[in-house]
Order: sequence, then structure tokens, then C-alpha cells
Amino acid sequence: MAQNYGGAHHYTILKNNHFEMTTDKSIEEIAQEYISYMKILEQAGSFAVFLLDRFGHYYYVTEYIEASQELNIENLVHPDDLEVVRRIDKKVWEFLDTLPEEEKLAYKYIYEMRILDRGKYVRMIYQMRLLAFKYDNFLAIGMIDLAPEQSANTSVRFQIKNCLTDEIVPFAIETATDTLLTPREREILALAKEGMFSKEISEKLNISVHTVNRHRQNILEKLQVDNMIEAIR
Repeated sequence: MAQNYGGAHHYTILKNNHFEMTTDKSIEEIAQEYISYMKILEQAGSFAVFLLDRFGHYYYVTEYIEASQELNIENLVHPDDLEVVRRIDKKVWEFLDTLPEEEKLAYKYIYEMRILDRGKYVRMIYQMRLLAFKYDNFLAIGMIDLAPEQSANTSVRFQIKNCLTDEIVPFAIETATDTLLTPREREILALAKEGMFSKEISEKLNISVHTVNRHRQNILEKLQVDNMIEAIR
């Protein structure tokens, strides 16, 4: 997802998994060098491939997508996944800020989430990698493919991969329940997901039914839902 990123007053470019420094090429010129590669990726069968900069300008978009606006990922993400994706994006750019300049292009960011496709939501794998950046702009490649698992109940998945070493960077996804609920409330919500009723939960946790019901009510209020079925989705 396009974000503002500050850096040095020159470009760092990724070429054949090696980094080059240059001051005489614009983002547009660098993008043109990748067009033939994008066509190869498209022919390989990706649902969509694209090149874009920080400002949302598309230098290449899969041919059958009529307008770049249709590829605005935020507009296509399922509403229930969007807040988690936004939290991930924020942490990704915090992670980039910790890296030495020469390492910022070494990582690929892999999301698995529900995306609108021809009127219905399907699980897609969305990959993004920075190809070049300057203090006021960057160039990124994006690829979207159909996820092999299509369960509607699977939460957003995400990982950061170092493309030079194949290392997976540890990354914990913080959900709304993590930030809003107390440990006890999260415990009760987890047991409710297993199909337990208040009496069963009270026996398992050795607390009163009244206490369980109070926690359940707090969960509904904090998550702004009407019932536990909505809370456990």
C-alpha cells in the first residue's frame, strides 16, 4: 500500500537482487526499465501485476483492469480485514525506518486477505516490494494471486520475507481484540468461539456465570457488535 517514506537525496535501485545508487534517473525512467519484466509476470498467470509510486500513479497495470482506480487496494479489501491491514501497513513502515538504507529494498511484504473480485470477496495473496526510492517518492511492484485456501473465516495473514536470504521476519498481527479486550475477555471470547455457553465457561475458568455474562457484555460493547456471533467472526 502506498505510503510516504523519507530517505536520502538519491535513488536506491534494485536490479537483479543487487542495489545501485543513482542520481540521474527519474522514477518514470526506472519504471520503464521494469515494463518487460511486468509483462512476463502477467503472462505467468498472476491475477494482477502493477508498478506504482508513492502518489498512486500506475506505470503498469494488468491489461484487463480498465482503470488504475479499480486497483486501489484499500477500496477492494473486505471491510472486516481493512483495519487489520492498516495496522500492518503502519508497522511495515515503522520496520522500514529501522533498516539501513541499503537494506530497505531487500524485503517483500506478503498479505493474505479478502479482496473484491467481480462482485464477491475472495481470498487473495498480495505481494509488494520496493524497487527504488528517493526522499520524496518510491517505486513499488505489486502482485495479486488467488490464495489456495478460500475459507471465509480465516483471518488476515501477513509475513515479511528477506528476498536475499529467504529469512522470514517475525511479525505479530495485532487485531482489534488484542488492543481492546482484557486478557480475561480474550479468554472468554476464545472459549465462546469453541462453542461453549456461559455456564460451561464459568466451570472451566472457575468463575461465576454472572461474571462470565458481565465479561461477555463488555466484549460486545468494546467491539461494538450486537451479539457473540458477530464478536467471534
